[in-house]
Amino acid sequence: MTEDTMSFDFDSAAAESPEQKINRLTELINRCDYEYYTLNRPSVSDLEYDRAMAELAKLEAEFPHLKKNGSPTGRVSGTPAREFSQITHETRMFSLANSYGVEDLMDFETRILKDLNTNRRPEEVLAPEDIDYCVELKFDGASISIKYERGVFKSAATRGDGRTGEDVTSNVATIKQVPLRLAFDCDVTVRGEIYMPRDVFAQLNASREEAGEAVFANPRNAAAGSLRQLDPAVTASRKLNIFLYGIAGTVTLYDREGDKSEKRFETHSESLKFLAEAGLRVSENYSVIKGMAGVVAHIEKWNELRHSLNYDTDGMVVKLDSLAFQNSLGHTAKSPRFAMAYKYAPERAETVIESIQIQVGKMGTLTPVANLRPVTLSGTRISRASLHNADEIAQKDIREGDTVIIEKAGEIIPQVVEVMQSRRPADSKEFVMPSTCPACGAAACRNEGEAAWRCVSLSCPAQLIRKAEFFASKHALDLEGFGGKIIETLVEHKLIEDMAGILKLQSEDFLRLPRFKDKLAAKLAGEIQKKKNTTLNRFITALQIPFVGETTAAALAAHFKSFDRLLAATAEDLLLVNEIGEKIASSIRRFFGEEKNMKIIEMLFENGLKIEAVSSVTAASEKLKNKSFVITGTLPVPRSAVEELIEANGGSNSSSVSKKTSFVLAGDSPGSKYDKAVKLGVAVIGYEDLLKMLE
Repeated sequence: MTEDTMSFDFDSAAAESPEQKINRLTELINRCDYEYYTLNRPSVSDLEYDRAMAELAKLEAEFPHLKKNGSPTGRVSGTPAREFSQITHETRMFSLANSYGVEDLMDFETRILKDLNTNRRPEEVLAPEDIDYCVELKFDGASISIKYERGVFKSAATRGDGRTGEDVTSNVATIKQVPLRLAFDCDVTVRGEIYMPRDVFAQLNASREEAGEAVFANPRNAAAGSLRQLDPAVTASRKLNIFLYGIAGTVTLYDREGDKSEKRFETHSESLKFLAEAGLRVSENYSVIKGMAGVVAHIEKWNELRHSLNYDTDGMVVKLDSLAFQNSLGHTAKSPRFAMAYKYAPERAETVIESIQIQVGKMGTLTPVANLRPVTLSGTRISRASLHNADEIAQKDIREGDTVIIEKAGEIIPQVVEVMQSRRPADSKEFVMPSTCPACGAAACRNEGEAAWRCVSLSCPAQLIRKAEFFASKHALDLEGFGGKIIETLVEHKLIEDMAGILKLQSEDFLRLPRFKDKLAAKLAGEIQKKKNTTLNRFITALQIPFVGETTAAALAAHFKSFDRLLAATAEDLLLVNEIGEKIASSIRRFFGEEKNMKIIEMLFENGLKIEAVSSVTAASEKLKNKSFVITGTLPVPRSAVEELIEANGGSNSSSVSKKTSFVLAGDSPGSKYDKAVKLGVAVIGYEDLLKMLE
């Protein structure tokens, strides 16, 4: 593993309140979504992720007033990258519900029969054998939506959050299996999966390893990473491939005179045949099968056959073939009701843990990793497996020298599932986490209630890219043009050794980098000079103190007014701030108590950083003086603009509702904050009410 890893701890959280459980699961699932869809580096198995999602959905059903706006149970995961422009999907992209056993498929059949038979006369009731299923391989790649106008390739977008995806038109155009013109003169949007063939993946990793570059974990990660390259030439060199599996919306055909007509299909399998006739690549490995019993037999057959393919597939997709039935069942907020993905059980193997080493992730998490006696699993040679954290090791009592059973969760991440205690060496010793960071020597800490040990040093080399990237991001100093690739290049060529080094860069430094020209170098250097003058709240955010995000940073800035006063604040002083509890206060004091952090902070000021004011907002009035606001729901203008408007008129913003809150500003679809305001008797207003208060 090359990144921070995590696991969902269900048992130890038994004492939590429902609200705490919902908050924790939401936070963890959102982080998993970011790792899987944006970083392309998942750290948990599909099974564990699905269990967490099911647990969250169950809690939200029991306590609907606690469900958060934007809960992961009600949206498709993923966020468009900043480097790409965005495309809004005309027809939303959904994700499939997963199953891991025959019982899930039988429950799926029972559910759809019940729904389809509602309001039918007795003689029209459907039996299991009346249902045709279209069963397709579940490709392990990156979802894509491609639009054709008058038969000509127009655009391509990733799934993103289901409503908006990244514009990867130029990259998809490099894939040879994507026709630039269809056989039909038609308007159509098609959906599919872009993947990297196994032989191409093997060649790519071999060449990267030879060049001393990091290798990809699996073909899915390689495909997703290749699709999102900023340079289409890099994408073209990766030899990606594609399967199309569906049509979004309607198909409009044009005759020779240009008159339009709508192409209609009765079944999903008919639409697949149309795609193939149009010149699009459709997998030949799909079947229309009557009844779920036949589907199960088909799935069992393919459990062995799939290993002979030159691409990864981790399951089968089962969907109703009748489009009329599909339309009748519709969708949930996240998934179609007429389809389900069956995931094959992960394969297992026996091996020995030869040693355990500590790896420092980009976010400072100290992750124990098992070095294994090499073994082949799911067609891949495995020599390492993440042990996640100290609690995981203690719970399973994992030690060096142990004989263990490993599995490849979701056919992606190897993990230890069982220790064979009877075969443990007589001289084995319990594993103990180190008290210092192996990358920089700074003290490692573990916050109360957390499983992970962390290094919070700003100078830790293992965290340099991640910390420097956030330091330059729009949430912190907002250095325009300093995306992830730029930061990686600066680190790779040793132009910066810590985030403070960014402020020292001049035009001539950038010109030392490959493919950097005068105009770009001058622009980046000018941006640094311009943003050296920042606000206190931005600076606090940029420091990346554990548990201190933008809202908490703004509260600290508004309370202490100067950085020197914040530095001198005791834990008791910090607890006087509305946003701060004992956990955050302890984290702040620990952060400033680390000598290496203070050296980086001193270097930032030595390199020209100046704090101008608490906020970039210029005071307009004091009409909202001593008034605190909590915003919830969707507003007619960007939330950040409303927050600035409140601050400009003397008010303050908070992320949580309490008896001290003056007003809850509610937009469309307000969440649990609205309910809490009503319960506490806090005044609830709308955006128009706020404007009237400022007249």
